Amino acid sequence: MNNKVSSTKREKYIDKLSARLKKWDRELEEFEEKNKKRLSELKQDLADRLNNLKTKRSKLDQKMDQLEGVGETTYQNIRKDAEKLWKDLKNGFSSLRKEMKK
Repeated sequence: MNNKVSSTKREKYIDKLSARLKKWDRELEEFEEKNKKRLSELKQDLADRLNNLKTKRSKLDQKMDQLEGVGETTYQNIRKDAEKLWKDLKNGFSSLRKEMKK
């Protein structure tokens, strides 16, 4: 009879553990699915931010080309634009690097 009680306790324990594992599996699947979506969103955000920086870099390159052979007034205007683009580019890249270190 002692074996019968032990078997019953063992079966209950196995059933309980099995139920816990099934619940754990569902939670892991949900967690994984949520992270896939978040990772996808982060990748898209990173791609957008990198493209934005590349666009600013290209505009800054264009401003540098414009600086050659222009008059003083035009030079000052282009220089202001170039300085703003440089600042935006530098800040954007710095922000992106900080974000990636998190």
